[in-house]
Amino acid sequence: MIGNGQSAGRSGSQLWALLWALTMSVASLQAGWAQQPVRAYLMTSTAASPLGPSVELHIINTSDYELRFTGTLYNTQGARLGESGKALSDLPVNAKGRLVLTSSELEERFGVGAWVQPAMLEIMSDIDGAPFVAMVKLRSSPGAAPTNVNCVAEGAVHNIAGMDQPDRTFVRFINTGFDAISDVRGTLRDAGGNIIGLANSALLPSLGPKEHIWVSGQELATRVGGAWQGQASLYLSPHFGLELMNMNLSATGAFDNFSCHEKARDGNRFVSEASYTVTFTARWTSEIHDSVPASSHFTTLVGAATNGRANLWMPGELASAGLENVAELGQTGQFLNEIGEAMSNMTAASPVISGGTGSTGTSVFELNLSRAMPLFTFASMVAPSPDWFVGLSEFPLLDKHGGWVGDTGHMNLAVWDAGTETGNRFSLSGTATNPHQPIRQLTAQIGDADIVNGVVNGKYLATIRFQRNP
Repeated sequence: MIGNGQSAGRSGSQLWALLWALTMSVASLQAGWAQQPVRAYLMTSTAASPLGPSVELHIINTSDYELRFTGTLYNTQGARLGESGKALSDLPVNAKGRLVLTSSELEERFGVGAWVQPAMLEIMSDIDGAPFVAMVKLRSSPGAAPTNVNCVAEGAVHNIAGMDQPDRTFVRFINTGFDAISDVRGTLRDAGGNIIGLANSALLPSLGPKEHIWVSGQELATRVGGAWQGQASLYLSPHFGLELMNMNLSATGAFDNFSCHEKARDGNRFVSEASYTVTFTARWTSEIHDSVPASSHFTTLVGAATNGRANLWMPGELASAGLENVAELGQTGQFLNEIGEAMSNMTAASPVISGGTGSTGTSVFELNLSRAMPLFTFASMVAPSPDWFVGLSEFPLLDKHGGWVGDTGHMNLAVWDAGTETGNRFSLSGTATNPHQPIRQLTAQIGDADIVNGVVNGKYLATIRFQRNP
């Protein structure tokens, strides 16, 4: 259903707005930024679920022109339900109008049966950058009033009900990204700011792409090793794409969402430059990966801060001559020349070089970033190998609010295949690939090593951590 009726065409002002939006869309793509979806986090179905079946999704078009909306639905394990990018209505939604969809209408539109646990819906408009709002109205019990529950927080939630409270607490951990999140840790603090149990406790070993998991207050108490009275706050280790939802279940059976709150602005987050201590840690051991080839090591780390247009290396594209030399031989000279060319084109900053490590050990270096160059790209050869390497491509150190990330924690690094040499063992004796193939995460069976999407025998070979300097 669409508010304010339908229109057959666009008015003159709407066409001007459309042209402006399309211009902004092209500019954003040229700047290297992709459109981000608006998410509805608690999409219940007509099946029984912990939050009840009565839900309405409201998509409000706050722009000045008509919009069409598409959606992609994910269940709690992160698996897609139905088609990707499914049209959410047959007609466009008027400027300032709204689209309302019930659970049964969503099930019909996606062509799927009723799901059980609340799903996540990612919504896109047909015009990049057009403003719109998603609201989920939920009646969580027969006697409860419908409320908007579509609120999430980043980094912390602040209404974790204690054991003496009549309400039961639940925290929903949501991975909005396409990469798995590992080692989610957190610290609970009571009203006096005191740590409950152990600081930086392990809360979740992993959270798959698009996966979302409920954790109860009692489960939190077990995982941190301590109970509390009154209200507590949960502070998480930072992970890109990780969102939190704090809901309390009252004695009446109604859910209240306490994830919306106003934060004081931290002026330091919006400074123009930031400095980081970066720690690369090699973790390639026989205890973890079953076997390690002789003389295994990681070569010199080489990279640079970029603005998203340097294209030093990108998944799915062909490797440059510089990356080929790094991945096959561990040689950095040509890659440094390519960074120099990017510097002359104003797409990269000065190169960063750090010594490699053996199969275990650390390499620590300093990284300086600016708002003009907020991304980081680097590569290091996995040696010995035909053309395999670890690295990051245009990794952002600005969060979605425009602030500098404080501490990423230890992030896993996949093994990449540069696509320039053919070989099926940890050796330098590969043969040239003709023609070259696009860069991709390595998948291969090499002796005792079962490598799937860059992960060796289920474990990563190395991690990297960015810690912002005071």
